[in-house]
Amino acid sequence: MKILVTGGAGGVGEYVTRELVKHGIPHTVLDLRPPAIMPDGVDFVRCDLMNLQETKDTLRGCDAVVHLAAIPNAFVDPPEHVMSVNMVTCYNVLEAVRENGVPRMVYAGSESSTGFGIHNVKLRPLYLPIDEAHPCRPHESYSFTKRFGEEMVENYARAYGFEAITLRYCGVWMKRDVHWLVDLIEPCRRGELPADPWFGCYVAAQDVAQSVRLALQYQFAGEEADRHEAFYIMADTTFYPVPTLDVMKRVFGELPELRDPGYYAANPFAPPFDIRKAKQLLGYAPTRDWREIEQWEDQS
Repeated sequence: MKILVTGGAGGVGEYVTRELVKHGIPHTVLDLRPPAIMPDGVDFVRCDLMNLQETKDTLRGCDAVVHLAAIPNAFVDPPEHVMSVNMVTCYNVLEAVRENGVPRMVYAGSESSTGFGIHNVKLRPLYLPIDEAHPCRPHESYSFTKRFGEEMVENYARAYGFEAITLRYCGVWMKRDVHWLVDLIEPCRRGELPADPWFGCYVAAQDVAQSVRLALQYQFAGEEADRHEAFYIMADTTFYPVPTLDVMKRVFGELPELRDPGYYAANPFAPPFDIRKAKQLLGYAPTRDWREIEQWEDQS
């Protein structure tokens, strides 16, 4: 099976490579530069995803593509550049998948596509927990690219008959960011909320990588089943030391509608997003706790 991972030399890509190698899944990293470390069982091919023909040629003969490549930091690059690069590369990959008859695509989506991740306006959810059916209301460049990208993936999959999975993961915590993440969570370790709290969601890069592997292995049910699924991917809790519903009251003044009070009765610190679909269908199981971030790299 030939698997290509776009953006595989990037931050999340490094963890995806580790996860796939650990489980004996050979693959090829597709990027503008090779990864810093190339384990056995991993190949590299240089490809500029802004070039449609080059992308089509590179994906020829591929059995699955994991599309991670994107500008992930909307606070550094100009918004028009984020929009241009993320949308064109997503379109080019989808055209390559269509033309080459690639049977499966895993798309790196984002919880920001809802308008509740990266945001300029504090939107109020219609209900809690926020599931995959909740309306999406993005309103800045990165969020738009992830929402539009997911819609493109879904519609291409339906029209052209390939299988596609969107992983809506939140802000990814990884080794290279530990220095500032420790500063971020230090007040929370003392039992204090930030002065201006929001949703407090996070996910370890190791768990994003786990979700990618599970998405590659996921079996769609039935011949006529919808060939696109979206899943929220994040930790089992927020990184706040206060129960989530109390945080939501502080943020919004009063709680949005509680669709499933039992969700927070079972886990008072569960995120505002509902990750049960990923657990039930993918078999996703978060492995990292924010309190132990300094030890994450040593944990199996």
